[in-house]
Amino acid sequence: MKFKATVLAGAIAFGSAAYGVHAMGTNSEEANKNTQSAKISIDEAKSIALKEVDGKVIDVDQDQEGSYVVYEVEVQTQNGEKDIEINGQTGKVLKDDDDLLKEQAKITTQEAETIALGKVSGEMTDLDLDYDDRTAKVVYEVEVTHNGLEQDVKIDAVTGDVLHVQKDDDDDRDDDLDDDNIKSSQVKVTEQKAEGIALKEVDGEVVSIELDEDDGIALYEIEVQSNKGEAEVTVSATNGDVLEVEWDD
Repeated sequence: MKFKATVLAGAIAFGSAAYGVHAMGTNSEEANKNTQSAKISIDEAKSIALKEVDGKVIDVDQDQEGSYVVYEVEVQTQNGEKDIEINGQTGKVLKDDDDLLKEQAKITTQEAETIALGKVSGEMTDLDLDYDDRTAKVVYEVEVTHNGLEQDVKIDAVTGDVLHVQKDDDDDRDDDLDDDNIKSSQVKVTEQKAEGIALKEVDGEVVSIELDEDDGIALYEIEVQSNKGEAEVTVSATNGDVLEVEWDD
């Protein structure tokens, strides 16, 4: 969840101890676009940390978590070292690993469950709030089970948009074997590239992608939601050719 491209900003004396300030960044273009700069200074972060625990600051890290800056302040106390995480935008001390994600999420877990069950049929069996490195978004990952088949629905935790639906065929052993054979011998096109090919064919948003095999041909079946409706784009997993575009009635 954290991007660890570390740049040493300096070492500054603090009493008899020294602390280092590190700027954490990311090479992700999407993440950089969504990044918010810190609204509190390093000195303010140190003061907040020292109100939480009594001691001396020996290190300050500035991390990027999702679109937020987080200060990690290391304090030397009489009982040892203690790390204090602080939201760089609000100055709030983060007590739990999920605190920052919860602050960014605009829809509730109940709303996420409703959205997922409106997209696929079944019963919710798992729900997690996480950060998606690829899209640089905070997302709900909702697992829905129906007749033994699991589907994972990824939902933007800010807008409520369905970003992705992935079928899990782990329960079908024959399908697993076929998929393994496909992946090892025929697939030359990545899932991400196949999505790009489909979106050039149909302007919209990918809601699901599945690797399949038809008469010995490895292919991706990609569902795209557009303003004209939903289309299924079939793309060769070997050479990236668009084999078929089928619109839902």
